[in-house]
Amino acid sequence: MIVIVGAGISGLAAAYTLSRRGEHALVIERGEPFAEQSVGLARIFRIAHQRPELCRLALHAREGWRSWESEFGAGRLLGSEGFISAGAVDAVAAAMHEAGAEFRRLDRGEIAAHLPFVDVPWETGIFDPLGSSLRIRRALTALAQRADIRRADVLSVADDGAVALGDGTQLRAERVLICAGVQTPALFGPLDIEFGPHTRLTYQGADATGAACLSVPEGYGLPIGSTGRWAFGQDVADPATVRRLFPTLTPVGQVDCVTARAPWLDAGGDGWALRRRGRVTGFVGANLMKFGPVLGELLADFVLDAG
Repeated sequence: MIVIVGAGISGLAAAYTLSRRGEHALVIERGEPFAEQSVGLARIFRIAHQRPELCRLALHAREGWRSWESEFGAGRLLGSEGFISAGAVDAVAAAMHEAGAEFRRLDRGEIAAHLPFVDVPWETGIFDPLGSSLRIRRALTALAQRADIRRADVLSVADDGAVALGDGTQLRAERVLICAGVQTPALFGPLDIEFGPHTRLTYQGADATGAACLSVPEGYGLPIGSTGRWAFGQDVADPATVRRLFPTLTPVGQVDCVTARAPWLDAGGDGWALRRRGRVTGFVGANLMKFGPVLGELLADFVLDAG
């Protein structure tokens, strides 16, 4: 038996991949599945990254999302909105060029054409035509339906695969994968990462359906599927900037989650760390959702010693 601690995108994707390889994976979650780093209705999918290896991995992940659409029968998972990176974009353009990924440069007017409700201050940007708004609730629900999930608190995980639960149960696993977000360092050990609170606000006003996803120095934004609403998140909340960028939109809700900071994340906040001690694997990262299908494969390989 393989025990997976955490029912976010990483744990559920790994469980799904392992089960398809004939392994029994038990997922242990202390709360509701996908309620912390994986909370919400949508996330940005993008090929655009600041490292070519991540661009290539995102191209592979896109194929995985298409496969999940076919396998789950839960409706559309990948949108077709596209993704815009605006501001300082030379590093992203260079990485995409090296990875052989399609993109084109935009001027201010072209950015505005993709985002008609935005008061565009950026003179240049790049358009990633394969970027989109992921319908993550559909994907995560489908993954959870296919997983063996047990609701419990994990107190400790020993090197030999012994897992102590809060109700006194002791599990003995051949392998353990800890991908429990903020709880991972406490259960695995130091991973040189810090977590903090993060809030993403949802807005309505002008119809955002079909608008491109966006990453800019001021924050990031995306349409929430076909709801017509627009979500925008910032590292530090700046209401004045939001009002200036989106003068016709009104806040109607918020999603509270967590954000990660680590020296091994790139300038775009992308990356992950994977460590092993005995039979136990610890995994943490940031901006992971878009890589979901690939992470399932990579984590399954690592846990099974195949990669």
